[in-house]
Amino acid sequence: MTTPNTSTVNPTLSAVEIGERFLKLLGGLDSRKDLTIDRVREVTGISLKKVSFPSEGLESYIHGQALSNGWSYLLELTPESRALKQGIGLSFVNEDEGSSSLQGNCVDFEKYRDSLIEMGFLDSPVHGEIGQLQSWRFAKLANDGSGNDIVISLVPQNEAPGSPGRLCVKSIGTLN
Repeated sequence: MTTPNTSTVNPTLSAVEIGERFLKLLGGLDSRKDLTIDRVREVTGISLKKVSFPSEGLESYIHGQALSNGWSYLLELTPESRALKQGIGLSFVNEDEGSSSLQGNCVDFEKYRDSLIEMGFLDSPVHGEIGQLQSWRFAKLANDGSGNDIVISLVPQNEAPGSPGRLCVKSIGTLN
């Protein structure tokens, strides 16, 4: 993996703030082709850093930031390649096994889902073998008829793992 030496100062954002900016980015897309580094910077205020994986022939643009309680977020833009469609994702990751509660870092799942529906995305829940909610899928047809439709997966996590109650966004991103 190689990364260029570029110094950029990004704003320090809470989980809710990056979630809102990411939602605004998704809402403004007419097709996957609208996903550019410049568009991400313009809408989110985040400058992404290029990361290359020469052995796989892949590159990606990322930004990560620590939050609180061992949580961080990772924003990643993936350019189109032979194996992948152009895409973007936002994930919330916990490196500290002893502090897995999303309290203080919860992006409300239901509000996020409802906002995507209001933006014109068609929605469909995805359930597991025993009926548990695994993710929620969203689709928006490309306005230009190019077939560069936007298909998104929104993955929930309980705010307090193992406890029923408020659902938070664990990750959201485009699907291949």
